[in-house]
Amino acid sequence: MEPAPTTVFAGRYRLLDLLGEGGMGTVWRVVDERQQRVVAAKVLRQTDAASLLRFVREQATRVEHPHVLTPLGWAGEDDLVLFTMPVVEGGSLEDVVRRHGPLPPLLVAELLRQLLAGLGAVHDAGVVHRDVKPANLLLRPTGADRPHLLLSDFGVAVDLAGPRLTETGAVVGTPGYLAPEAAGGAGPAASADLYAAGQVALHLLTGAPSAVPAVLPARPDRVPEPLWALLADLLRADPGARPTAAEALDRLRHPALTWHPDALGEVRLDAVTPPLGPATRAAERSTTPEPTRVRQLPARRGRPAVLVALLTALVAGAAVALVLALWRPWDQPVVQEDAEPRPSASPAASSAPSPSEPATGTPSTPSTPAAPSSGSVEVGRVVTRVGQPCETAELGLAETTLTGVDVVCRAAAGGGDPAWRRAG
Repeated sequence: MEPAPTTVFAGRYRLLDLLGEGGMGTVWRVVDERQQRVVAAKVLRQTDAASLLRFVREQATRVEHPHVLTPLGWAGEDDLVLFTMPVVEGGSLEDVVRRHGPLPPLLVAELLRQLLAGLGAVHDAGVVHRDVKPANLLLRPTGADRPHLLLSDFGVAVDLAGPRLTETGAVVGTPGYLAPEAAGGAGPAASADLYAAGQVALHLLTGAPSAVPAVLPARPDRVPEPLWALLADLLRADPGARPTAAEALDRLRHPALTWHPDALGEVRLDAVTPPLGPATRAAERSTTPEPTRVRQLPARRGRPAVLVALLTALVAGAAVALVLALWRPWDQPVVQEDAEPRPSASPAASSAPSPSEPATGTPSTPSTPAAPSSGSVEVGRVVTRVGQPCETAELGLAETTLTGVDVVCRAAAGGGDPAWRRAG
């Protein structure tokens, strides 16, 4: 099932409009009809193990912090999974740089301050994000006021205290923001997130991601030296030499980096997607067609639709395995079609022309398939030759071939081992 506008997903989430699309799925603005509120929803298009693994990770990461975007809930139906989060109307830092180019240094310092605050909370919870980049840093629209940044997308995050769900030595992250040690296959660490934060700040200041890992270009005149020195430390090749989130936050308290109302310069942090207020929502409901209701699964407390589907698949698989174990079709003999029954003939008789054949000696084309070879009949599902020994336990057992030839297992007239013989 592909999601579409006006679809009601899992009997609860009414899809309004498409906000974005990525490799894993789509992001929609939806109405939660149970809570009567508008939220954002990510709908997974794929159902392979990698997509579901990202989904599980993102749902498991619930760090409560003003600068961390926490998922609200989830639902599953058929082959799709959806999870919801608050709507963030201001777009991402990637969108801001695309619209405005390099950002003012004090604005970058404030954005870095909020990012480090969110990362500090994430690291204190024992989690490493592993994909810090401008596209995953969302903004609440504030117009000309101080920005409000939210760290999002924990799809590849890892809990350092929990089980590892990624193969040892796997490289996880986005080129340009990937710490050198992570690119070399090192395990997840908070220091790698700090390196990525430094690369994000450098991207915001210069308008483009760094081309060379762990190398800082010459400081532009407009950038305060305390901010540039902090970036140089965050981008150190040695992860042990990088400051922690708390240490970096302390250095951002330098007087030269203090926020003030003019720090935004010409940049405006307006809503990219207009908010959907009560009046707009009422108008939207009156102008769109009746929602298309997709099949709803019966509500069962404590058994989400995805869990029910998985359990059903497991039970069905066990039943198939049991049937195969009892039936064992691979042990059954091969079925062979019998030829149409014809009287057995001796080799001499079969080579002589029949009285009905023409005098020219050219035999007429038979209208029926050729008879089996002399002395061969088909018994049930196996091919048996007349005179072939049979078991003593089968004495008196009568069989009929697929073409109706009757045979019976019996002893020879003068004694001896039993064999299959023609009945009658």
